Amino acid sequence: MEAIALPSKGSPSDTDARFTLDAAVHLLLELDDESTRRRWIERCVARFPSAELLPFLVAESERLLNADPHGKLRIAESLIVASELGAHTDFLALGRMATGDAFRVLGRYRESVDAMEEAGRLFLSIGDEVGWARTRTGWVWSSHNLGHGEAALAEVGRAHEILMRHGSADKAARLDNHAGWVNFELGRYDAALMHYDRARQIWEAGGAATEADVARVKMNTAMLLTQLGDFQAALVLYEEARVVCLRHGETVSVLRQEQNVANVYAAQGLFTRALRRYTATFAAYEKADLDNDAAIVAVRMVECYLSLNRSDEALAMAEETVQRFERLGTPTDAAKARIFRAIAQARLGENEWALETLDEAAATFAAAGLLPELALVTLQRARLHLDDEDWLVALEEAGRASALLAEKGLVIRQAQADLVRARAALALGDDPGAETLAASVLALSDKLDIAWLAHEAHHLLGGIARARGDQPAALAAYDRSVRAIDRVQSVLAMELRSNFLADKLQVYGDAIVTSLRLSRPELAFSYLERAKSRALVDYLASNLEIQINIGDGASPELLDTLARLREEHNGLYNRLYGYAFSQHDQSVVRDDDALRAAIRDRERQIGRVLERLALDRTEDLVLARPGDAATHEIPHVAPGTVLLEYFFREDGGVAFVVSSGRMSVVPLDARPQDIGRLLHQWSLNLSATARAVASDVSLEELGQNARGILASLYRALITPVAAHLAGCERLVVIPYGPTHAIPFHALFDGERYLLETIEVSACPSSDLLRLCEASADSAARSALVVGHTDGGRLPAVLDEARDIAALLPGTCYLEEAASRSAVIAAAPHHRVLHLAAHGEARLDNPAFAHLKLADGQLTVVDIFNLQLRGVLVTLSACETGRSVVTGGDEVIGLSRGFLYAGASTIVQSLWRVEDGSTATLMRRFYRELRDGAAKGTALRNAQRALLDTKGVHPFFWAPFQLIGDGGP
Repeated sequence: MEAIALPSKGSPSDTDARFTLDAAVHLLLELDDESTRRRWIERCVARFPSAELLPFLVAESERLLNADPHGKLRIAESLIVASELGAHTDFLALGRMATGDAFRVLGRYRESVDAMEEAGRLFLSIGDEVGWARTRTGWVWSSHNLGHGEAALAEVGRAHEILMRHGSADKAARLDNHAGWVNFELGRYDAALMHYDRARQIWEAGGAATEADVARVKMNTAMLLTQLGDFQAALVLYEEARVVCLRHGETVSVLRQEQNVANVYAAQGLFTRALRRYTATFAAYEKADLDNDAAIVAVRMVECYLSLNRSDEALAMAEETVQRFERLGTPTDAAKARIFRAIAQARLGENEWALETLDEAAATFAAAGLLPELALVTLQRARLHLDDEDWLVALEEAGRASALLAEKGLVIRQAQADLVRARAALALGDDPGAETLAASVLALSDKLDIAWLAHEAHHLLGGIARARGDQPAALAAYDRSVRAIDRVQSVLAMELRSNFLADKLQVYGDAIVTSLRLSRPELAFSYLERAKSRALVDYLASNLEIQINIGDGASPELLDTLARLREEHNGLYNRLYGYAFSQHDQSVVRDDDALRAAIRDRERQIGRVLERLALDRTEDLVLARPGDAATHEIPHVAPGTVLLEYFFREDGGVAFVVSSGRMSVVPLDARPQDIGRLLHQWSLNLSATARAVASDVSLEELGQNARGILASLYRALITPVAAHLAGCERLVVIPYGPTHAIPFHALFDGERYLLETIEVSACPSSDLLRLCEASADSAARSALVVGHTDGGRLPAVLDEARDIAALLPGTCYLEEAASRSAVIAAAPHHRVLHLAAHGEARLDNPAFAHLKLADGQLTVVDIFNLQLRGVLVTLSACETGRSVVTGGDEVIGLSRGFLYAGASTIVQSLWRVEDGSTATLMRRFYRELRDGAAKGTALRNAQRALLDTKGVHPFFWAPFQLIGDGGP
């Protein structure tokens, strides 16, 4: 083949080299500028015969369709130019069809339809009806995505007949594959299967099928089987198709296999496996500039986030995805995303917005004839009416949804509708109807092995049994529901667990109440423990060796991205809060709203990168499940110690009191909203006290008010159990819900604070306390003391750090030496870690709680990756114990990170501290430790000493709380 002078990339006038036709055409993939590509193809036309150049361009465009759609588009556009220059209408039509196919794969459906229509007209103008029929393959797909699938299918029969009549059976089979997918989308599963079967029959009869053609039919068939609940058959077909696509270098098709396999895992409730694939394919699509595919994956991720009760993230991603589809001009996909946006809105209490969103989606589906999606809209409406206790309307809407979903064979969605029907029927007094529906759902969940569906059915059956007064049957059903929840949660990556139990706590609460009614307090206690801090407890109980540094085996590209994003986040945060420059520097122009938006954006991106890193390393990790509730042991407490564990429901609560192997249950009249109101008053008092201290005004009235609030909390939480505390030396409190924010040691009985009569510590759960005590290391070893004044804002910190370093052997880092990198490197080598620095609780986004050090933020992510076996960690900073309590009573904040890292004891602050009194308290605390006092005793003695010398307002002496092991 004749060689031709080629330009260097981007400039035909530059120095040339000699290449063949193959190299000449492939250079088109590298030339970014359209005008440059046009000049180059003009030179190719001048040098190569049309009979060689044009067929070569056609073949290249076909090869690249599922490997590099952007490259295909460039080649197709070059084919159009070359055909126009030579007046070759046949190849011009092929070029238009090729651009239409490229636009289709890229999700640019309007452009795809326009290109296919133009190609069809060109083919017909030269009497080529086969060419016209071939354009219908991509055209029917793109038309459907514009909402015109039903009308487009009307032309498929004519095109198929033409192709078969002219001996183009292989192309007829490809048309069948696309027509089958459109029918699948429209809920016409029998028609879809007919098209898929006909395609296979054509190829089996000798049609010129490629391996890739057969693989795509298998992929589409597997999608249908997934919808119908035949997961194993779908996975087999996906794997067969994936192998073929890999062999043929069809990278886009391979990504779609991964995406579809993730759909199967999500339907089964295997959310770690599903999200691992979704996040990887989403990133790959974005990198390849395949916006439509990325958006489709994002919709599936939103549904996973909703299943994990991450409603804020789900709503943010759903809104982004709706906007992306709207920019791409794909209304039906945008409407699908709106369904999940509506669910997220409803979860966040925005029911009116949710209904408006559903109405908007329904209008699009109705116009496009998408009946399955209309049924999903109806199902979501039914759920909203159920939440509003509009039982009759919920029953009617769910019935309509169930009937349509059953007609389409969407058995899992139908089961979800039937659960809504059953709950509505139960509320309306139709117990037999509710039981029949729940039993049918349970039968399906057993058949398909879907634990998340089983838990809902068992819970409902428990409610039916309780309604008819059969408490033992109710408890048995609740227990089966809890076991199903455990199955799903046991294979969740730790990072996905924090909110998982949020919509499932009712099951545990029902089991607790029913156990108490049956006079089985130990069983009730075990259910409570199974619902508290399970992500943290299961992680620590499984095996501490599973902790993996975030960099181990991770993609260098991801780690570089994470480092860049964190650096940008730190810089933006410093600019917003004045760390990087004097707040009085008028030369610096700041837009605080823009800075906050940029910080939120970086935090979103950091969260996604961290999640992907975490999922990559924990896909198949199974954490220990809690044992059988019936065999859960009463916590062992030392002589002289009482363990007090709280539980609340809307109408009140109970306190489980454990001492010397005995358990008592004490009813409480206080409701969570009562506790919340008192805590709000306490927060206002602390804020006013901080202002008064800064202004050097009297604290007498504020002190009286503080004692009044703390006395009310005492009466609500301690008075009912006071008789059980008589004579004990130590009290360990296991809070619940809002009580995590209560300074129990500072509760006031009218004469004395609680710590004046008893040593008080706390822990998120009894199981966690046991693990902390087991890991505690009482050996005298060195301390790492860190002090950073945050640019002089905390002047007492340096003296505090120096004094503590003088009391304990070890290492002391001050100011510039107190860097994040230094702490991360040194912390695992010490058994006491004292951090005195500025702290931010970040209740708006607790994953970004941090301590401010010399070179940036020591975040929860950094802390989690430390190795702190049995360490005492003292967080001598503001609000280090303030946390967000999520579903399952998971406490999210700085202290959680240290517990994950293996710390056995944490001394943390519940509010903003005054650095002078904090320094005094810490000196006394460490002197007590040096002299042999247990940790709990040392903190109590330090607080009592400060109480005696500083005055009576707890603002000064009570901010610090001991979490975990209080022993030596």
